[in-house]
Amino acid sequence: MKPAILIAALALGACMTTKPSDSPPALADSCDTSILAGMVGKPFSAAVEAEAKKQSGLTNVRVIRPGMAVTMDFQPGRLNIDLDEKGVVTGFRCG
Repeated sequence: MKPAILIAALALGACMTTKPSDSPPALADSCDTSILAGMVGKPFSAAVEAEAKKQSGLTNVRVIRPGMAVTMDFQPGRLNIDLDEKGVVTGFRCG
């Protein structure tokens, strides 16, 4: 009898809908990439990463190279560092 109850509960759960939020998810106040604009155009290095961490106050950093597969999960406290084909920083993003 328990499997039938479990199946019924799962079926009912699959039919439930949630109301979409009218507002986009808020960014964490701690992620402000505008302060890193002066580092765009520099060749990426461990020193550049360390300075970006220091200036942004974030420790979770993801370096993204062209063609690299990345997850689409949004983490407001993560700093993404975008690089071009030559390893030069092209931008910084939260998430």
